[in-house]
Amino acid sequence: MAEAELFEGGCLCGAVRYRAKAGPLRGVICHCSLCRRHSGAPVLAFVHFPAATFAWVKLEPNWYRSSRHAERAFCAACGSTVAMREEILRDRVQICVGSLDDPHKVRIDDHVWTAERVAWFEIKDGLPRFPRSSSAVPSKALDP
Repeated sequence: MAEAELFEGGCLCGAVRYRAKAGPLRGVICHCSLCRRHSGAPVLAFVHFPAATFAWVKLEPNWYRSSRHAERAFCAACGSTVAMREEILRDRVQICVGSLDDPHKVRIDDHVWTAERVAWFEIKDGLPRFPRSSSAVPSKALDP
């Protein structure tokens, strides 16, 4: 992924749109119960873009505080799951892969929160798996 590459996406109805002017820092598939409930799917894939290269270009989504240290974004008009942000990772924006116009341009690096994986949902991709948070980024997910 070239640094000058453009990544765009948005919600189902088009009210929320965004643009990243640099490639993702990393990609992750999360198996936690909060991601399942937020997305309505057995997992939720995110890519992390540098915050300095990211902008909401139409409406910004609504944010819901889903835990002590994180918020999740959705379109107020159509309800689409769009993003997540964590206090400890303020230098990046975590975008839901399914909201990208071209999700084929990104790669996934690992799976997190596999301790909460739905038993009947198995992805056999050979990527690293972590029972909780990945060692690749700091996390406060286990803080009380």
